[in-house]
Amino acid sequence: MLKKSVKIILSAAVLGYILFCLAVYVCPQWFFYHPASERSDPAAAIASGFPAQEVEYPAADGTKLYGWFVKPGAKQQVVVYFHGNAYNIEAFYHKLVPLVKAGYGAFIGEYRGFGGIEGDLRQENLAMDALAAVDYLHSLGYRNADLILYGMSMGSYAAVHTAFEQKNQPVAALILEVPFDSILNVVKQRIWPLFPFDWLVKDKYDNTENLARLNVPLLMMAAAKDKTVPVERAKELFRVANEPKELIIYPDAGHADLYDHNNDRDILIWLQNNEKIK
Repeated sequence: MLKKSVKIILSAAVLGYILFCLAVYVCPQWFFYHPASERSDPAAAIASGFPAQEVEYPAADGTKLYGWFVKPGAKQQVVVYFHGNAYNIEAFYHKLVPLVKAGYGAFIGEYRGFGGIEGDLRQENLAMDALAAVDYLHSLGYRNADLILYGMSMGSYAAVHTAFEQKNQPVAALILEVPFDSILNVVKQRIWPLFPFDWLVKDKYDNTENLARLNVPLLMMAAAKDKTVPVERAKELFRVANEPKELIIYPDAGHADLYDHNNDRDILIWLQNNEKIK
């Protein structure tokens, strides 16, 4: 009886292991993305001091995207914000309100699979959608020297990849909030190591090689109590970055609350002190 019970338990464990592996490989959306399906409404943002205009633009493959745009004021530069793997634009615009009040423009583009846009999000599509946002700003007459790319979490890949694709005419600066060297390394560090994640995780979202080949001013912000992206992943990414660069680690912050620890103030100070983007 005992042997039979052990066999049943082991069989169930093996089956569970196999099913988990198959699910990660076949349906990564279940594990890595948590989008809000509702289309973002700028009305509340406008009422709270973020005078956003909704704009529409296409991705390279024809997918119809939209974003929120605030024209720059005295600073004459636009902060292009790439959000993370959850929610939609409405959950993130508040981070840019202090920058807009300081005279910067702001642009937040939505990804396919989020905010009512059709399509599945994966690495290739994220890269395409991020580039589409910059292409739209180019169509309005803004140059790369006018653009500050700001990526949070998964959005760090969008920001780094876009900056790399524009390396022949560099963007003004790069800001990364709770970034990672790669999603693969995040998964390996956070989850039981006996799974073959090198094979299971198809979209690696690897920032390391692209960032190492960039030469733009970099501000990186990480959280010591981050339970989603361990702070070691940001430190490793910062290690490969070229100067000029600055890393700020917030000792009491978690993955999604750097704004509550005044990181907007630190961004403004860094922008003001960085001679290359004045």
